[in-house]
Amino acid sequence: MTTRPLSPLTMLLSRHTRRREFITLLGGAAAWPLAARAAGKRPRIGVLTLLSAQDERGQIAAFVGGMQELGYVAGQTFDIDYRYAEGDTERLRPLARELIALAPDVMFAGEPSAARAAKAVAPNLPIVCPNLGDHLHDLFASYARPGGSVTGVAVIVEGVNAKLVELANDALPGLTRVGLLVNPAGASRALVESQVVTAARGRGMMTVVEEASKPDALAPALDRMAKAGAQVVIVPANGLFVNQRSTILRQALASGLPTMFDDRGDVEAGGFMSYGVNQSEGCRRAAAFVDKILKGAKPGDLPIEFSTKIEMVINVKTARALGLAVPPTLLARADEVIE
Repeated sequence: MTTRPLSPLTMLLSRHTRRREFITLLGGAAAWPLAARAAGKRPRIGVLTLLSAQDERGQIAAFVGGMQELGYVAGQTFDIDYRYAEGDTERLRPLARELIALAPDVMFAGEPSAARAAKAVAPNLPIVCPNLGDHLHDLFASYARPGGSVTGVAVIVEGVNAKLVELANDALPGLTRVGLLVNPAGASRALVESQVVTAARGRGMMTVVEEASKPDALAPALDRMAKAGAQVVIVPANGLFVNQRSTILRQALASGLPTMFDDRGDVEAGGFMSYGVNQSEGCRRAAAFVDKILKGAKPGDLPIEFSTKIEMVINVKTARALGLAVPPTLLARADEVIE
């Protein structure tokens, strides 16, 4: 049997078809997971995070551990690809495109900014994010019915930022000025600032707000904050701040500023106090969403779950370095005291 060569027109149509298929893939077909299984391929998960490989605090390890608890073994029963933006939000979309080119079935987006980047590149690709909150209406319609391509775990618990102000006041009797470090590019910047300012004003305190969107802006921002009379600094969750945690802690200590966070990892690294949910636990729980999506569920039909465990951690070693005497009543309320 003789095989006839393809005509130029047929070759052109073939190239056009392949290009159209690639564009469809890049845009995100709704049946992505089903297509992968139909082809007999192992599921592939893309991991996009604003953090760095060194500073992601074990959250991705918690996610992979959650997958393993459900019977998934990386490299054996599923494939996983990682991209780290290292605190630079401008890198998220290019990195998302790199991951999309690998044809993942689901994207695990470590932060809301990572979820936004992935959604912008592939609107219909299922995305699971373990750090959702009330202010992210562009990512989901409601907690009960997300309705789009994004679902996951809500860890931004209502009142956490106001609680940090309250705890700062309890730890530092006579507190009059609260510092707040913000990243103007952060997804939750406006919400955090509003909550902290309102809570501080309600206690008769002023708020000193300083911005930093690049690593080299952090130390000067903290220095200005101290010179403006701030007696404590609240550092909200942000990829840049996590990646540059050592810089923040070093400068805050040099400036005599106790640091308040919403994640215990920052206090374990040398911060003064934290109050918030265990974010690693949220990442572990995100694996269940990925499992359901790989089995055919639509992210828009999977209700967003709430983190229920909130913990307070105090580092008394840091307190001593700052010359602080933490009230015994506050220590008694802590879930953990780091000596």
